[in-house]
Amino acid sequence: MAQLTATAIKNAKPDEKDYRIHDGNGLYLLVRKTGKKTFMHRVRKPKDTFTKIGNFPTVSLAEARAYVANFTKKKEQEDSSIAHIDATFYELSERLFEEHYKTLSPTYIKQVRNMLDDDIYPHLKNKRVDRITSKDVFLVMKSIKDRGAITPANIAKNIMHTVFKYAISNLHCDNDPTLAVDAIKRNKVKHAVALNHQQLQRLFDEYEASITKITTKLANRFLAMTMLRTVEMCQTKWTDIDYHNKILIISADRMKRSNSHIVPLSKAAMLVLEEMKEYTSNREYIFSTIYSKDKNKHMNRRTIYNSLVVPRQWLCDLKFGPHGFRATASTMLNQRGYRSDVIEKQLAHQSTNKVRATYNHADYLEERREMMQYWGNYIDHIIVNAIQKNYFPPIRRCFVSS
Repeated sequence: MAQLTATAIKNAKPDEKDYRIHDGNGLYLLVRKTGKKTFMHRVRKPKDTFTKIGNFPTVSLAEARAYVANFTKKKEQEDSSIAHIDATFYELSERLFEEHYKTLSPTYIKQVRNMLDDDIYPHLKNKRVDRITSKDVFLVMKSIKDRGAITPANIAKNIMHTVFKYAISNLHCDNDPTLAVDAIKRNKVKHAVALNHQQLQRLFDEYEASITKITTKLANRFLAMTMLRTVEMCQTKWTDIDYHNKILIISADRMKRSNSHIVPLSKAAMLVLEEMKEYTSNREYIFSTIYSKDKNKHMNRRTIYNSLVVPRQWLCDLKFGPHGFRATASTMLNQRGYRSDVIEKQLAHQSTNKVRATYNHADYLEERREMMQYWGNYIDHIIVNAIQKNYFPPIRRCFVSS
């Protein structure tokens, strides 16, 4: 409430020290000990500033108030031209997506897009960004965690954090509510289970006798022979195969560590590809969903798991999954005497020793080629034994035991 009046200003007497009489909106009268009376304007944000309006009575109280009113109006207009406080989370995240995420890898773009659409927007889409609380952020993460997806819950937090940083830098809000929410701690990582020779033979004995579709069987055979991650195998395209050099080249944007990867292909693996040509040579992906009208749709990695593990309780009890083919190969090849550096390179593992990782650029391609030929022969031998045990009717073999 205004305290200054023309009479109060005239009657204000000097004191031993300068003092102020406040009017409101940052306007006050500074009465100096010399008797001089000056109108001042204080602005608190972004930092305290003091502006001299003029001395009384040269400048009247009405003129001083008009100055403050004009300053306030101009400041509000400037703020509104920069920021739209009523912007929703959806508006800002989509703007950020267009400006920033389009420069990232296609795999990460797809992950962010799916996370926004499926997990974050159902909770925050139409909320004003300046009204979203830490509780809202927590509930988004909890809904993801409750389905057992701890890592995606933390990824969602990082995406929301990026949106709020963008909102703050563009003056849409003052605080980032994600900072008050802790990341969800993961349980201790359990490494994939490795099978021994007898278990591996039992697995393929049962699997080759099953009524699983031939294309799914071929995918599992290729997975076991190549030491690929399931998602890498599912996303392999015909254009990734170098037939002359008998290698598979996976681009960096599809790899877990964002480094391109070369996979030497054994004779048995090459013959699996020849077999697959009968089914998917007219499609983009080698391991496609052949019954789908969409020729650019690859096989889902759950298809591999469901055909291999779900029907076999003993594999479930062992907690073995398709990823276990990699652990099995690593264990057996180490026992066979192959160098660990060569095996780790084939698995596309990155050294935890940062200094070593910086200097170790060796490809070991020839050593890996010899190792993968041995491993391909080994898996091929197991599969041929399984086929013979089950007395399958004569079929064109796509394997070459040696």
